[in-house]
Formats: sequence, structure tokens, C-alpha cells
Amino acid sequence: MSYTDSVPEEVYTFTERTYDNLAKAGVNPLAVTDVLYGGAVGRRRIGAALQIAGRDRGGTWLGVALIEEDDDEYTVTSARYLDADEIAAISRMRGEQR
Repeated sequence: MSYTDSVPEEVYTFTERTYDNLAKAGVNPLAVTDVLYGGAVGRRRIGAALQIAGRDRGGTWLGVALIEEDDDEYTVTSARYLDADEIAAISRMRGEQR
């Protein structure tokens, strides 16, 4: 299921493993919260897995991976910066010209 409209209020948890994974990927945890709470532009669910794409406060695109632990409660597992092809694909899906 994919959608870009507003969703019910969700709870996002960061664990020690989350922080370790973000550090390995070179992603600041605050950039992840920017995406999660700042109006994500793309969401994709596959079973209990959720992927969210959006921009941090500096405008950099990130993809955030989460696992649903309970209804509307997710643990952030990792995140990474998106490459130019991924950003272009998101722009096309949103009907933006690049």
C-alpha cells in the first residue's frame, strides 16, 4: 500500500540499534525525525515493514526504514540518503518536472 496523504498519529521509537545503524550510514537522527514528523512525501508498506521518503530541514532527501511493532507504533531500523535516480522517481510520481 502506498499513499501520500495524512495518516493517523503514529509513534516512532529509536533504539540503541537504531542509533548504531544511523551512525554507520552517516545519518543524523534529527534528519530522520525531520522526515517522520515534517510531512513525508512517500510511504510504502510491505507487511510489517514501512518505508518513508522525505526531506530533512536542509532539503536533503532521505529514506527511512521502520518495522511495525504494534498498531501505529514503529521502530526506526535505519535510514539512508537517496540518490539522484531515486529522487527523480519520487518527483515523477508527484508529477513534478525535473
